[in-house]
Amino acid sequence: MEKKVIRKRKIKIISVMLLLLVVLLLYFFIKLLLSIKIQNIIIKNNINLSDDYIIEKANLTNYPSYFKSFSFSIEKRLEDDIFIKNAKVNKQFFGVINIDIEENKALFYKENDKHYVLEDGNETSTIPYKISLPRVINYIPDTIYSNFIKKMAKIEDDIRNKISQIKYDPSDYDNSRFMLYMVDGNYVYITLTKFNSINYYNEIYPTLEGKKGILYLDSGNHFQEIK
Repeated sequence: MEKKVIRKRKIKIISVMLLLLVVLLLYFFIKLLLSIKIQNIIIKNNINLSDDYIIEKANLTNYPSYFKSFSFSIEKRLEDDIFIKNAKVNKQFFGVINIDIEENKALFYKENDKHYVLEDGNETSTIPYKISLPRVINYIPDTIYSNFIKKMAKIEDDIRNKISQIKYDPSDYDNSRFMLYMVDGNYVYITLTKFNSINYYNEIYPTLEGKKGILYLDSGNHFQEIK
């Protein structure tokens, strides 16, 4: 009878030791996994915002633990930034993180209150990059302003960069008319209903044959040379 008791005790001790060994191995395995840092961060579709800026806003500057860095947490930190509309984070094997960015781009600068206006209508006194933006030189009524922002957001980046100043310049016939001062020295009259026409400026410009003047896109499409 004593031998059986001793065997049972031995079996129990061995079982406990094996269990402890499994727990220890599991502990060190998990600790090893958590110690694996992010090896590479790939950022896509950022135009104005630098990679360093995005990495800082994502709180990934020091390349933290890969397994402790949750995709939804990174996305939230990025989307909390005023200059980022949307962020999609995808984790891959071998410590690689893909970040796909949709920027909330700056559209223009208001001279009256020294603010930059972004695509979603938010305003800020500073932006984290250097860019040439049109300058709105006078007040735009609230009834016009929100629609003006929407129209500006639909202008191609290349064309927007060719606009130096924007003046709200209503006529007797249309209270949504604007005068655009182009970088090349031309002037463009345009209304909100026809604002998309400015996207064709690169096609119109060669037809001017180097002449300087006023392009009337508010009423048809004719050009008046200024000599």
